[in-house]
Amino acid sequence: MQPDMTIKMGPACFSGIKQLDEGKTIDEAQIRLICDYIDRRYDCADFRLVAIIRTLYDYTNLISKETIEYMKDAILNFKYWMDEPGIDSMCYWSENHQILFAAVEYLAGQLYPEEIFTNADMTGKEHIEKAKQRIERWLYDRFTYGFIEWHSNTYYEEDVAALSILIDFCEDEKIVQRSKMIMDLLLLDMAMHSWKGLFCATSGRCYEMQKKNPLRHGTLQIAEAVWQHGNLETYDYSRTSASFLLMKEYDIPEVIKKIGQDTRDVEIKGSMGLNLDEIQYEFEELEDIDTTGMFLWAMESFTNPESIDMALKIFNEWNLYENNFLADLKMINYKILRKSGLLPFIIRLLNPVTQGIAIQRANTYTYKTKDYMLSTAQGYHPGEFADQQHIWQATLSDSVTVFTTHPSVSAFSDDDRNFSPSYWVGSGILPHSVQHKNVHMSIYDLRGRKGFMETKRAQFTHAYFPTEKFDKFKLDNNYIFGALGNVFIALIGRNGLNINPKDSADIIQGGKVTYWICEIGTSDSYSSFDKFIDDIKTREVEFSKSQLKYKGKDTYSLTYKGEFTLNGEVVKTNYDRLESPYGKVPRKPEEIYISHEGKELYLNFDKLIRECK
Repeated sequence: MQPDMTIKMGPACFSGIKQLDEGKTIDEAQIRLICDYIDRRYDCADFRLVAIIRTLYDYTNLISKETIEYMKDAILNFKYWMDEPGIDSMCYWSENHQILFAAVEYLAGQLYPEEIFTNADMTGKEHIEKAKQRIERWLYDRFTYGFIEWHSNTYYEEDVAALSILIDFCEDEKIVQRSKMIMDLLLLDMAMHSWKGLFCATSGRCYEMQKKNPLRHGTLQIAEAVWQHGNLETYDYSRTSASFLLMKEYDIPEVIKKIGQDTRDVEIKGSMGLNLDEIQYEFEELEDIDTTGMFLWAMESFTNPESIDMALKIFNEWNLYENNFLADLKMINYKILRKSGLLPFIIRLLNPVTQGIAIQRANTYTYKTKDYMLSTAQGYHPGEFADQQHIWQATLSDSVTVFTTHPSVSAFSDDDRNFSPSYWVGSGILPHSVQHKNVHMSIYDLRGRKGFMETKRAQFTHAYFPTEKFDKFKLDNNYIFGALGNVFIALIGRNGLNINPKDSADIIQGGKVTYWICEIGTSDSYSSFDKFIDDIKTREVEFSKSQLKYKGKDTYSLTYKGEFTLNGEVVKTNYDRLESPYGKVPRKPEEIYISHEGKELYLNFDKLIRECK
């Protein structure tokens, strides 16, 4: 049995942990509630274990013996990994969960090295050795490939929680040093892709609330603690990120603080993760569960041709038949199919919509000015199914964002999986999207082959454009314009745009093949909103044979699943790990060097060098 979503997504920490950190005693019932959740092995129990681990390491002098024993029992009886005995429906495998489970297992073992952990009948020392391998591999993969859940204003909070307890409590100095490096890279990513402290970039995993309201980001209080933009009045210590706020052993590099406060016009280009067709070249042992298998599952790639054999191997070897998240693997889990080698072919034939769950390599482009930010995943797998990938967004204030999606309905009916993709989360079919500075273009082609488990495909795309939050807006056939302070934004569609009568922020464009062009301007370039509208409407827009041309001050051309050109020159949209004013980093770097305003950061993973100047 799983809790309802209200409980599951409820407090992952207990608010009294702040009082404990101040040397005060608290009502310990709140600690016991967290332990009860853990004991039931509900999904996201690993989030809650972070708070219990921190409490046992730092605050036992303020807690009764009875509650200490209560926490100890929760620790000793927990299931720490998929290969251990016990039936449950916890999600262990996504990028954030992998490091969370490994971190709490390691630190639990370190806390009780000679005790027997009852679920797996292992000592604490044995758990340390088991978790250590997963921690080291996760840290290596993040340094080498970046974050699979790219720019996630939800799941970076969980990564930070795991790294914070490793930094504060792990006794292995190599793990501590490398955890600090990955914390540096995560905060650097937030610094570069945030606007006024709001982490509003394109993202591998992002939800409706966070897309529409930047002040609801899971990472917001992390950003506020580092950059202090004034987006929060108080901190919420019932969140997972409380562990970051309480961290004692991490020194934030000054260069990261300065980058997060930079208000210049900047372009940030970068690449994170791997495409499925790259896996065979990046891993030596393609049949190995702990390396190749766990990277594929961190991508949440289960029912793709490149991953189906590995998914069923893990499913069977680790007896995951009762896990609700993986239940649909049963329909193809037949020995004759596994032995035949035909599963990849069958997957291609069936074309299951669940292929879109896989988070593949993203080449992201972010343009920031003092007035707005625009961010896009360039050419991210157009025409394919999707899940929680957020392809592009314009951010104009802490309450006004603009983006487009192809609305969809989840293929699942259970509570654990039915929230994505949805009307605003992710996409049913991915667009071909590109951006250069203040101009974004997306082409949607919904004519592709229907997928197995796909519900009825919507024959329209739509924009989130909160008309009531703009100072002014104007809808004119296939154009919609908005003015907010000194910032002006235009959306241009192929077909007529209509405001959903039930939601004034929902701008609908019908058609199997549609496009959206977004251009942003300011009063620095246009004397008035009317002048901006007039100028945009003089732009030449042509669409023919899957090629979209947009001509104004510059000429942009995008061919669906083809080239993007600017003034006739092909624009490269396949990036190195980082191309920015703060540093240039190749893919699979051996070292990373970042600098800004006289401050520097140098990281070398293999040599364990972390230098902040």
